[in-house]
Amino acid sequence: MAPKNKDKSTKRQLVTEAQTAATEGRWEESLAINDRIIERFPREAEALNRKGRALIELRQLGSARDAYAESLKADPANMIARRNLQRLEMLYNRADGTLEGAVTAPAVLPKPNTFIEEIGKTWVDELANPADLSHLAEVSPGEQLQLSVEDGKVYLVSDDGLRLGEVGAPIGQRLVDLMDGGNRYEAYALGISSQSLRVMIRETFKDPAQATKLSFPEQVRKTQELMRERELLFQREEGDFLFGEDEDGEGEDDGVNGQVEPDPDDDEPEADASQFVEEGINVDDDEERDAM
Repeated sequence: MAPKNKDKSTKRQLVTEAQTAATEGRWEESLAINDRIIERFPREAEALNRKGRALIELRQLGSARDAYAESLKADPANMIARRNLQRLEMLYNRADGTLEGAVTAPAVLPKPNTFIEEIGKTWVDELANPADLSHLAEVSPGEQLQLSVEDGKVYLVSDDGLRLGEVGAPIGQRLVDLMDGGNRYEAYALGISSQSLRVMIRETFKDPAQATKLSFPEQVRKTQELMRERELLFQREEGDFLFGEDEDGEGEDDGVNGQVEPDPDDDEPEADASQFVEEGINVDDDEERDAM
């Protein structure tokens, strides 16, 4: 019998390829690459998370739920899988029907450095007067949103025109004044909480006439609190934006006698699992006011 063809790519190479494909919205390719990783490392939770994300974008919701369930089995402290299983339940139970098999435009994700905190230039909060959670669940973490000013209020709108909610006062009114003065901003979804959608707003251009005005002075007064929250938020959302950061898998092998050899990196100490533990599924409400 001819020897079985062996995938010569390293684990790190495959992870990088999967991340690049996802960032560029090539979800079918991302899915295929993550399947290659899972074939060699069946209990690789990060790869299962990435597979689940690709399947959601492809609107294969049943298969996405299976992938996240497997990820949670592999790593019971995996909050990415836990949150996405909750999100999938919302997508299944929409009043106007499930999105299973729906045809949608592929999401293209921003670069990871988009989500780096810049004191005075970025603001994170939940939307006021949000849309129904079943509609908010359609918005993927990392998805860019549109800012719309109407009647002195700033609303965030999805690409398909759905009004998701408004930026609460006093930040909303401040943004209106700064935008009228020439400043420009971008907004990104970070994920749903039990009540609303968490978003980041970032200053992308400051008009010279407003050079001495901070976009978000309140953030400066709460620097320590926000940096603590930002660190926790990245720990929880990192897989949604970056699709996991696996260590180099040099020397991986399919093993002998058809057995999969454990990943050499599995010998390294894992991150403290307590950092991923949430107080119930809806941790966002109990943990903080969600100022990122």
